Parts: sequence; C-alpha cells; structure tokens
Amino acid sequence: MSIERKVKRLIELGIDLGTKDAVKSTLETMGSDTDYIDEIYITLKNHLNAKAFASVPVSERILFISHCMRKTPECPAEMSEEGYICKKCGACDIGRIMEEADKLGYRSFIVPGGSMVFKICEKYRPKAAFGVACYYELEEAISKLSRVGIPTRSVPLSKTGCVNTKVDVERVIKTLKI
Repeated sequence: MSIERKVKRLIELGIDLGTKDAVKSTLETMGSDTDYIDEIYITLKNHLNAKAFASVPVSERILFISHCMRKTPECPAEMSEEGYICKKCGACDIGRIMEEADKLGYRSFIVPGGSMVFKICEKYRPKAAFGVACYYELEEAISKLSRVGIPTRSVPLSKTGCVNTKVDVERVIKTLKI
C-alpha cells in the first residue's frame, strides 16, 4: 500500500493521530509496515493541517529552513540571535527558497534546531509555520507547535546527513504557495 493510501486510511479511521507513537501503534494494529513511519507521520500531519494552514494569510506565516542546507565550509552566512542571515551567494538552495518566500510575504529563518524555532515563534507569534528539515527536526517542531495551535506544513530533506543537505526546491516553492 502506498504512503498516500496509508495516510488516507489512517485519516478515515478517525483515531487520535497527534503523535508519531500513536500513528505507529495504529499502523501496527492494522498490520501495516512501519518502516516508513517518519514519512507517513509527516505526510499525515501535512494532510491533517492542510485546510488550517491554507486559511492563514501568508503574511502571518513563518518559514524555517534547516541550517544544514548551507554549503559549508564556504557559506558566508552570519549567525544572529534569530539564526543565520543568508547572503544569497548562490552556493546552496537556501537563497532561492528565501527569495520565493519573501516575494510571497513569509518571514523566513535559517535555524540550527528546534529550540530556536520555538524562541522565534514566541517572539513573532505566527498563525502558521512551514518547515524544511530532516524528519527528526520536523517531528519535534510539528509536535510542539501543534500543542500551541499553530498549523504546520513541511517538506523533508531529500538528502540528509546534517551537512550540505538537499531538498526538492520545486516542491518547497509549490508548498509555500498553498
């Protein structure tokens, strides 16, 4: 069964699927493979948050991009209290993503991890949040932000590893426009 079909089936069940553990135990009960639990969980949360996220004006949304997408060691970005300040040098995809987000009206941040995400959310009080990161960081942020009523959308990295990671930029840009 495809991940999309598994997600649709989980939604049809109407069970509390607020946490990754709840999703995993439901999949196990259904006799489904849980090897792709991270992908299923993120896809499920994107589906469940779709309407709420889309209803928030872009000017009230915030974008978080994982710092691991920077091309290191040559990245000229400077660290600040609110993450890295991109110089849009073109060495990685962050500048392109941020330019598109800026055109749409997002407030964008390049962050080293979840604790900075929550600090920034406390300061700016967004009505919705969009994240580009690895599954681990996305799961942590989605879980915590959902507890305070902030709908999320996310696109996981296509190449992980904590350094010089990659994402499907076209998918990110398409999702930003939702």
